[in-house]
Amino acid sequence: MSKTPQGVRTSMSREEQLHIARNVILAGIEMAFLVSGSGLAALHETETAMGAFLAAHNAPMAAEIAAIKTEGTA
Repeated sequence: MSKTPQGVRTSMSREEQLHIARNVILAGIEMAFLVSGSGLAALHETETAMGAFLAAHNAPMAAEIAAIKTEGTA
């Protein structure tokens, strides 16, 4: 049994959880393609969604990047 970053217990391994997450992302891109009828439009929608994700998670990601940069200069 493992925990998600939010502390939720799950019987799935981290790899299984990531596999499902990748499939959900792929399904979203496929749906954008089906709705728009355009591969470029689907990619634009993906870019828009990624921008929303980054805006929502900017502070924790900035801290993570800073830690990586600090680790690399030690």
